[in-house]
Amino acid sequence: MAESQFLRSMDELIPVFEREGIKLVLEPHPDDFIEDGHAAVNLVRGLNRGWISFLFCTPHTFHQGNDATGIISAAAEKVTYVHLADTLDHTASNGLRYIVNPPGSTVRVHQHAELGRGEVDFGEVFAALAAVGFDGVVSSCVFGWKEQAEEIGIRQREKATSLISTHFGGNVLA
Repeated sequence: MAESQFLRSMDELIPVFEREGIKLVLEPHPDDFIEDGHAAVNLVRGLNRGWISFLFCTPHTFHQGNDATGIISAAAEKVTYVHLADTLDHTASNGLRYIVNPPGSTVRVHQHAELGRGEVDFGEVFAALAAVGFDGVVSSCVFGWKEQAEEIGIRQREKATSLISTHFGGNVLA
């Protein structure tokens, strides 16, 4: 139902976006109508517009299906944006990585932590991005540590710059 509503909205919006020269970057998101990364890539490709692309959000890796290489490879040139943050794998330990009360609660944990505080394999992510020739935007996307925002931002930039240098080589423009 939600996907059909989205597509109906796109029928109305596509002519406006094209007339105004607006680019659209779509992201699968926890608790949205498409969480799975492969399904989201298929949706982006199915819309068949050069100005519609895909955002890979690293803290959603496990919600997207825990297949960063496969998703990024399938998206290839459609990946134009990456959100950079870490998270724990909520599916690990028989789904008991997080303990919530009361038992049976339908809450979904959604973290965006500093790189190195979770379980996302950033070497895998950046190797996959390099393999598809990614030349887009990478932005830090850490939430929940407002009191340390400046320090985290500096460390995030250093870690991102190192990953980019390692996997793409050469000088990094930041």
